[in-house]
Amino acid sequence: MKKSGKFLGVLLAVCMVITMNAVRAYADSGVQDTKWDDYAATEFAGGTGTKDDPYRIENGEQLAKLAKDVSARNTHKGEYFRLEKDVDLSAHRWIPIGDYGGISYTSFEGFLDGNCKTISGMVVDQRKDKQSAGLFGHISNATAGNEVGVKDLTIANAALYVDESIMVGPAQDVSAGILVAGAMVNSGYKGTGVFENISVSGTITVKATNGYNKIGGLIGEDSRCIVRNCATDVTITGASNTGGMTGVSGDTTFENCTAKGRISGSWGLGGFVGYASSSTWDDKTTESTFTNCIADVAVEASNWNVGGFVGLAEFGTFKNSASFGAVTSTVTEWESRAGGFIGCAGNTEAYVNSNVTFVNCHSASLVTCDEKPTCGGFAGKLVAGTTDGCSFDNQKNTNLNGIGTNETEQQVEACIMQKNLSNICEDVYGGHYYAEELTVDQEATCSEEGSKSHHCIRCDAKGASVVIPKKEHSYSIEWSTDEASHWHECTECGAKTDEAEHTDTNKDHKCDLCGKALSGHSGGKATCKDKAKCELDANSHTDLRHIDAVAATKAAEGNIEYWYCADCGKYYKDAKATQEITKEQTVTAKLPGGTVKPGAEKSPQTGDNSNLLLWIALLFVSGGAVTVTTVCGRKKKRSVK
Repeated sequence: MKKSGKFLGVLLAVCMVITMNAVRAYADSGVQDTKWDDYAATEFAGGTGTKDDPYRIENGEQLAKLAKDVSARNTHKGEYFRLEKDVDLSAHRWIPIGDYGGISYTSFEGFLDGNCKTISGMVVDQRKDKQSAGLFGHISNATAGNEVGVKDLTIANAALYVDESIMVGPAQDVSAGILVAGAMVNSGYKGTGVFENISVSGTITVKATNGYNKIGGLIGEDSRCIVRNCATDVTITGASNTGGMTGVSGDTTFENCTAKGRISGSWGLGGFVGYASSSTWDDKTTESTFTNCIADVAVEASNWNVGGFVGLAEFGTFKNSASFGAVTSTVTEWESRAGGFIGCAGNTEAYVNSNVTFVNCHSASLVTCDEKPTCGGFAGKLVAGTTDGCSFDNQKNTNLNGIGTNETEQQVEACIMQKNLSNICEDVYGGHYYAEELTVDQEATCSEEGSKSHHCIRCDAKGASVVIPKKEHSYSIEWSTDEASHWHECTECGAKTDEAEHTDTNKDHKCDLCGKALSGHSGGKATCKDKAKCELDANSHTDLRHIDAVAATKAAEGNIEYWYCADCGKYYKDAKATQEITKEQTVTAKLPGGTVKPGAEKSPQTGDNSNLLLWIALLFVSGGAVTVTTVCGRKKKRSVK
């Protein structure tokens, strides 16, 4: 299984578990009246402030001491701090550590090790405190070798409220980021400001109509920093120059970071960065770079320059990065400059030296806008920018070109969703991430092998296939037939087994095995001599004779009633010749009796009436003799008397 060695650092970095609770709903009333400055501790939990022995912070009071120190212009330059326990800040309003663009303009110049702990329930109300909004207001350094930044920290369920009306100065600029409103490394010290393995969640509500806003989910504005393996899940409303990770960026390196959430505001809105500029405003060598970064943020703008990843970029290099969230522009009266990845790249009207580069960047965002000439599946408008190996999802954006303008000059691949997601896997994540379970690609049948493979959980690309063996045939117990034969058929593929011709040994016009009714005789007309092919028919006997029954006597055998075919020599018990019997079965045995006297054989036989008259004469003679004998006997008796 191929995994991204780079981007998975975001997901697998130690302590990057976001505690997702119900986000505090901001309103104009109901914010705590007390503030943490008034509850600050007088001492930290221990430590000397060195890298090997940092100051230890165990609760909100000790964290508030750090904020109070910096407000009193103790910047803790070059000193180190470490959280020892999770900290709940929900009891009071949080006063940021340092102030950026507010009334004091103070900076934290040390380093905080979050130690894989969580700060939760933070509430910053800039309306009351006239501070830039965030856990930190401002982080910066002034000398070489002075490391500043934050690492290994989770900020959960934060709520920031920003209102430009309370800010000082003519510009009325406002800055906010859940981690820090402004992070600046002085010129020549690039790389000494590091923010890594940080996760934040919450809301930022802004009321700003004028000025130059700098609002980001993690950082409001950054310069010359390094941001690695960070993640945000933030809802931001009401501002300009706003991004899910950072609002305004110049000469900062972002690597392996992910922004999630929702942004709505006016102009310069991007899912990851609102406005990508330069730390010196006109030097493209000081541009920010974004590598292996993801923006999955729904962005809606009421003004121009809105993109799924970046709203407006005048300088910057974007490599191996992607956008997923929907992009919506409600502009109807002027250029919307709305794109799936970037709203607008370059601005010749202001900066002729603008330069923006996109390499292996991809957009899976849905773009919705009315001003189609400056709406694109990848970019709304490219004034000064180049693309190489980039793509957008034209399955979602069927009516849009890759770039709203200059489409013929800038090539961006239009591809279906799966191909676009596959591009993101290969270029952004560093490869496909295959599921452990195999997915069936083609079912096996009785006649063909099937296949299954590991599918990428992100783009559904398929790994190497595994063969699924053919299935065993599943034969029906019922017979399939035609006029000549019968067989058992496979219910899956129709294969045949036990195929044979019909047989009819009992001549009932049905197949002996399958029971199919047979249409006719195959052996011609049956006769009394041929019953191998068909049953006998009584009408086929040409000489069928009827024999009456003769009663048996003591002297002679009798016979039953029967029929005899002289043609075939067979005996039958019925007139239809359907019950064949043997000759012996026609004979009835002699009746039981004494020895037959000589001459008895001459006596009339049963069934022979030729001597009937002789029998009658004898009967009368016998009767007369009996009468004479009787009469003579009576006369003798009388004479004796």
